[in-house]
Amino acid sequence: MKKKMILIPVDGSDFSRQIFPYITQYIHPEENELTLIRVEDPHPGHVGAPTKPASAESRVQVYERRGDLIEAKHPIYASQEWDSATAEIQRTLQHDVRLLEMAGFTVTVAVRFDERPGDAIVRYIETHDIDMIAMTTHGRTGFNRLIFGSVARYLAKHLSIPILVVRPTE
Repeated sequence: MKKKMILIPVDGSDFSRQIFPYITQYIHPEENELTLIRVEDPHPGHVGAPTKPASAESRVQVYERRGDLIEAKHPIYASQEWDSATAEIQRTLQHDVRLLEMAGFTVTVAVRFDERPGDAIVRYIETHDIDMIAMTTHGRTGFNRLIFGSVARYLAKHLSIPILVVRPTE
């Protein structure tokens, strides 16, 4: 029997890790495999070129993402930076991976760099055989949700697979 694939978005916070007790209690390792996905802002602190020229006469090179600017200026160094950042993120997730493996799960880690976590997760699911998402949410409402957004809400709107959403205590 082929195991189901469950994607677990984590952001490195203790809050996002509060999904793990629910995973180990309600999800069976004999029937499911897990992928932890971490989406990070590409190159925090780096400033790219403006997204649009200041005028029609401007000769400013336009870059869609900050990472594109870095890669254009330093193609070798940019790839090394991505590799280093990916390795560091994978290292920080090792405790979580071991915890879930001790519960009997097969666990893989995916790292993506994007300014919009919801988009990155949707793209990952479109290219991988994911059956379900399990995640925590802050459960923001009103103005806070408008300002901060909600990855869980975005995923529910853009995906047709089941999503287990847990709103744990802060």
